[in-house]
Amino acid sequence: MMTNVLLEADSLTLTESGVECHLRLPWYRSLPLSVIRIDAVSIDGQDVATDALHFTLNGQTRPVSDLDNLTGEYWFVQDSMALTVGVAAAPGARLDVMFSYYPPYISNFRRKTHGTAKLKAA
Repeated sequence: MMTNVLLEADSLTLTESGVECHLRLPWYRSLPLSVIRIDAVSIDGQDVATDALHFTLNGQTRPVSDLDNLTGEYWFVQDSMALTVGVAAAPGARLDVMFSYYPPYISNFRRKTHGTAKLKAA
């Protein structure tokens, strides 16, 4: 199922280490993790350093910087990726995620998408 929804509705939550949201793969086929890029994340307009970003998928939590090397592991379209942002945020904060992917079977194709969510006020 093809979707243009990147951030799952109501998935943005405060955690002990920062914030977490769930991402959906905005493509119609599963893709290897090595073709996925989290291009930028910001909270209230402040860029978040890559080393503060981790993802959980297929039962494992890893730094976002590991995506490049995960050629044999796939993100299946029915699964959500949990993105953990290790930066403090207050209720009402806005999270922006810039995301891109390039399916290995389509030459010279790269798709970028953007998702935005607000933390609900307590």
